[in-house]
Amino acid sequence: MNNFLAKTLASINAIIAVIILAFSTFSAGAAASAQGGSGMFLVGAVIGAIGGIVLASLICGTIAFLTLIERHLSVIAAAAKSKSV
Repeated sequence: MNNFLAKTLASINAIIAVIILAFSTFSAGAAASAQGGSGMFLVGAVIGAIGGIVLASLICGTIAFLTLIERHLSVIAAAAKSKSV
């Protein structure tokens, strides 16, 4: 079951990154537009996209790193199991 959950999380990791990026871009653009008029939407969207890239890199990069560690540990466990039998 844990292996299934780890593979599922690795599969949806990119989708999570896109959602974080889209939400931060749109929300920062909307906030800038509300504060400074419709011309500020683009400025806010660019700043939000930069922040979203940083946030998605931290969150999804950590998930990807942990998934990689899990894969390596499962390979090591399989190798140890086959040698002990």
